[in-house]
Amino acid sequence: MTGALDTARKAALTAGETGYRTPAEPAAGLRPVHLVDGPLGLVSPTFDERETSLLLPSGVALGATWDPDVVRSVAAAEGSEARRRGFDAVYAPNLNLARTGLSGRTFEMLSEDPLLAGVLGAAFVEGLQGQGVAAVPKHLVCNDTETERQRMSADVDDTALREVYLRPFEHAVRAGAWALMTAYNRLNGTPCAAHAELLAIVKEEWGFDGLVVSDYFALHETLGPALAGLDLEMPGPAIHFGARLAEAVERGEVPRERLDDAVTRLLRLAARVGALEGSSRQVTASAVPPERAHQVLTDAAVASFVLCRNDDVLPLEPGVRLAVIGPNTDRPCYQGATFGRIRTEGGATTPLDALRKRFPGGVMHERGVDSVPAATLGAFDVSTPDGRPGVLLEHFRGGESVLSEVRGDSAFIWFGEVPGAGPTTEPGVLRLTAVFTPEVAGRWTFGAGGSGATVLSVDGVVLASRPAPAPGDVMGQVARAETTGAGIELRAGEQVTVVAEMTSAGSRVQALTVSCTPPPEPGALARARRVAAEADVVVLVVGDELETSRESRDLATSALPEAQQELIREVGRVNPRTVVVLNAGRPVDAPWAGDVGAVLQGWFGGQGFADALARVLAGDDEPGGRMPVTVPLRDEDRSTHGEKLDADLRRDYRAAEPTGYRHLARTGRRARFAFGSGLGYTTFRLGPARLDGDLVRLDVTNTGPRRGREVVQVYVRAPGEADARLAGFAGVRLEPGETAEVAVALEERVWQRWRDGRWVVPPGGHEVLVGRSAEEITQALTRKW
Repeated sequence: MTGALDTARKAALTAGETGYRTPAEPAAGLRPVHLVDGPLGLVSPTFDERETSLLLPSGVALGATWDPDVVRSVAAAEGSEARRRGFDAVYAPNLNLARTGLSGRTFEMLSEDPLLAGVLGAAFVEGLQGQGVAAVPKHLVCNDTETERQRMSADVDDTALREVYLRPFEHAVRAGAWALMTAYNRLNGTPCAAHAELLAIVKEEWGFDGLVVSDYFALHETLGPALAGLDLEMPGPAIHFGARLAEAVERGEVPRERLDDAVTRLLRLAARVGALEGSSRQVTASAVPPERAHQVLTDAAVASFVLCRNDDVLPLEPGVRLAVIGPNTDRPCYQGATFGRIRTEGGATTPLDALRKRFPGGVMHERGVDSVPAATLGAFDVSTPDGRPGVLLEHFRGGESVLSEVRGDSAFIWFGEVPGAGPTTEPGVLRLTAVFTPEVAGRWTFGAGGSGATVLSVDGVVLASRPAPAPGDVMGQVARAETTGAGIELRAGEQVTVVAEMTSAGSRVQALTVSCTPPPEPGALARARRVAAEADVVVLVVGDELETSRESRDLATSALPEAQQELIREVGRVNPRTVVVLNAGRPVDAPWAGDVGAVLQGWFGGQGFADALARVLAGDDEPGGRMPVTVPLRDEDRSTHGEKLDADLRRDYRAAEPTGYRHLARTGRRARFAFGSGLGYTTFRLGPARLDGDLVRLDVTNTGPRRGREVVQVYVRAPGEADARLAGFAGVRLEPGETAEVAVALEERVWQRWRDGRWVVPPGGHEVLVGRSAEEITQALTRKW
């Protein structure tokens, strides 16, 4: 089919046409393939807040379900929406590992464990591609931290690379993924997008027949990525592939067969998604209709909640006097600060609103902390100068207005082109104007920043200015949306005009963010103590803000902000029947856990988070999740604690292996919340286990008063190893008194170790440990090889 194309036309297919589609080629019967980012939902290709999408539970929340069926259903809902909107491929799931717990993108990752991430990642691939939409698992490989991600090198030995970091991607390929995205970072000194050995493992050893796509702006040359096996440069238009690749082929620097392979893989993907003449989407599963999607996501949030502690507080009794306290009660966090922010239709219900609806007898409410988080200016009471709701956004080229529109938000990103205004590479000025009405008197803070020099004024007085960012991690600068701001005293109800101007010299990406922070609310802690003392039970919702977890930046600590820790301590002292709900997309240090009645991990639960929380607290549903990450007693207990980049921007993974629960096992330390742990509202008994080939079989009995779910976990320790690693798991849901046999399958790879360049099964007795978590092992078997 490509025989009629010359070298130039073939090479044109190796780079995107824009940031979200590949070129068409009529001679090959090829229409554009439409690509979209999507770990948490479908990101608007033009980053327009008027384009809404389903907001999924975050990766770590899906990891906490320990349930491939739930993950598959969420991916099917996203795939169904993608089909309806004409998308062909979704950049998801994120299969990097939460090895430190401090990565700015931990919320996107499924687990610290490669098998759990791999099994659930494969389920996500199956759910998405069942709708005829390509999954594009990312970021291959070791993009496990965000600091200097464009330049850092993850230095990993072959054993850890094969047994740990590549394993989730191997699961995804075995599940039939149609594409993969390479990482920004270097692997042992070589950029992943140009790493021939890495891509040979994927394409040759694993037999991957799909498309290998670069992360955005990850390429810095032509020959390295082309010869290594990269197939598609994104975003478009081409920088290093396209015409430059054609020239390299004509000079004999890149074999024609390599170009043909890249084009063949694109056409194969196009055929699978119905973008090639004579093909149709390879749909193998029923679609999730729009009216069912919210229920699917809410059920998934329920399944993700992990009950870590419960001193007979949950579930709540009917008619309970409830105090709902905490900064995340009315301003919860559903996603981290990546460049692909999801806007839900009509917004998402807050925990406060959901609990008021579920407990109509009366709910007392206090935020409990003085500070109020920043938000985009468009989230407040703003209007255009002529009185229309929203902000006025204007684009100027050569002093002439080329676009004027009313927008509902004040955070904007454009790749390649501003719809209606032309290419982002042309110089110009972007102006945002908003008439702002403060709700309360006090010192309000406004901030602005963008891809060019930005000046912020209030009623004509310059409040702050920020220079254009230095060249570097383009995607990271956009995602961080860093602003410079200042405070100003305002009177309640008295309007002021806020203007932000960003002057751009022209670039592949243009961005502008204008933020607003309300005045603090003094006395919040005292008010929280008062209502806590009056309540039968306190639901205290704490955790992250949007800016806590940020693309291209890591966290310094796993602790909550000090004001939130003080709030937990003080409220727990006044009312020990306090339920702390952690609304965070990462493992959170919890030294206060023993001072409260219950601890519930809620993660970033997606648009159904609040409804799911009300159902779980009321006992309508059981919190069905298990910990996908370890929460140690202190950060210092992690093998990665203090790990830094050296002077050459290299991070030595070898010094910290193994990480997570395996490191704690080797050092004899206990976790605060162990990997795999989680409580429910009933109890279970595990019967004697037995080996049946590659199955572990045992009876499980619900010994409690309610229907519930148990997750049987199997860990394997090979001869001579100091720790065991997860080898398989299976969930079972039982009625009170019911018994069922559970079979946990152990795949071939769990017995194998990478030694001297090949997979081998160490001879001798392999311990097979059965239990409820990495630390709660109830019985041990032996399999000899």
